[in-house]
Amino acid sequence: MIVVPLQLLWQGLVLVGRGLRTLLWTWFLRPLLLGLKRLLWDWFLTPLGRLLWRWVINPVRLAVLFVFRYAIAIPLRFLVTWLVIMPAQWLWQTVLRPVAHAFAGVLRLAGRIAAAVLTALVVAPARWVWRAVVVPVGRIVAEACRFAMRVATAIGRGIAAVFRVLVVVPTAFVWRTVVVPVARAAAAVWRVMVVVPVRWVNRVLWQPVARAGREIRGALFGGPAVRR
Repeated sequence: MIVVPLQLLWQGLVLVGRGLRTLLWTWFLRPLLLGLKRLLWDWFLTPLGRLLWRWVINPVRLAVLFVFRYAIAIPLRFLVTWLVIMPAQWLWQTVLRPVAHAFAGVLRLAGRIAAAVLTALVVAPARWVWRAVVVPVGRIVAEACRFAMRVATAIGRGIAAVFRVLVVVPTAFVWRTVVVPVARAAAAVWRVMVVVPVRWVNRVLWQPVARAGREIRGALFGGPAVRR
């Protein structure tokens, strides 16, 4: 009973607050702020700023630029030109450039002398050693290697021929004339002495005995009939 009136009172206060806020902002504060903006900014501050820029700030800026140009920049450029650039050019033209050319000439001469010394002490002896020692020795070594290869090939062929004559041919002869006939005879003897008797014993003795045993076991214990 108390909660419902309080809730209705709260909702009424919220609606009244929203209405007052809308009324104050739309009909009082917003027009007041727009009027102050137009009055202060558009009608007072903007024209005042334009007047200050035209009659105070811009003339002061131009005066400062004029003073900086004719009192600082031009004298400083004159001093730098006559006290730094021109003495540096004179020093380069009269002292440093000839010294640099002389130093470059000395370096070129030293390079030529070093190249000549290197050629005389290293390149020429190396060429002579290559032509007089390395190339002939290399040819001799190559010929020796080729001769050794030919000798090794001939020796290998001789060994192969001797091996064929002494081992392969006798082995093939013994295989064809002795081993194969003996193996065939042994196989025939094995067949006659072992295979045929075993088959005969199996067919004549073992199979009838096994069949009789199965028949007796079936007759005694009621097993399935034995197929004949």
